[in-house]
Amino acid sequence: MNNFIENYLFYPKNILQKLLSFFLLPFTLLYCIIVYFKFPKKYKDKQIPIISIGNIIVGGSGKTPFTIALANKLENVAVVLRGYGRKSKGCIVVSKNGEILENVEVSGDEAQEIAISTKATVIVSENREEGINKAKEIGVKLVILDDGFDKPFKKLNIVIDVKIDNFFCLPSGGYRYPRSFLKYADLLLEENINFKRVVKVPECNNCILISAISKPERLFEFVKIDKYHFFIDHYEYKKDEIEKILLQNGVNTILTTKKDYVKLKKFGFNIKVIELEFEISNEVMSQIKEYLVKYE
Repeated sequence: MNNFIENYLFYPKNILQKLLSFFLLPFTLLYCIIVYFKFPKKYKDKQIPIISIGNIIVGGSGKTPFTIALANKLENVAVVLRGYGRKSKGCIVVSKNGEILENVEVSGDEAQEIAISTKATVIVSENREEGINKAKEIGVKLVILDDGFDKPFKKLNIVIDVKIDNFFCLPSGGYRYPRSFLKYADLLLEENINFKRVVKVPECNNCILISAISKPERLFEFVKIDKYHFFIDHYEYKKDEIEKILLQNGVNTILTTKKDYVKLKKFGFNIKVIELEFEISNEVMSQIKEYLVKYE
């Protein structure tokens, strides 16, 4: 997502962006009608507790680090997700109880990040129901469904609420669902209220910040650096491309996120990783455990 599109969707500032948003409103209305009728009205009971981590905006909101933090607090867990950007199809077990079974090309970057950061079983599947069935077959006791807000299963529906200036839905704005759909959330979480980020930036001399996450400029809140190069979200890195960037900037070390690290490590560069952890409030954890007790 380049800066123009990102600003247009989330924080429109100039008249061109605002006019574009206005002229696309008929398509936004059509989109909202489709979303309304597609959103599930009935929910399947998969006979296993399911916790969904979702949001209602385009792009990153912290679902992956929240999923990692939650998976590390619970036992015998499977994380089921689509595996965006992977070079594979179907239902695949990426890791089992922390043992990595597949590489990042097969899993996708987010699934691999979860796999190396937890002892959970990680499963990628375009069809989430197949992923849940595989988790049950393996014998886990709980499924965390990444980006499962609109999936038709009985679940604890957790939504990370990120407010943006452009309150329209796609394509006029950055919302995937109208804010009125937040009524379908069982737990509505806000950063610095229900959870907080703890960021550890390693000391890094003669390095450049390289990243392909959504809204990468947010890294500047934690990283003070003059040299950086950003790519579109989920970008597939090429070794010669990175070598050229390092040479042009006269550096020999890459500073990056863990999501990027799982794709860059195969090239053998000097890499330092920004560590991001989420601290989930005791109140939220109590509500999650209450759901699990009730399910039992």
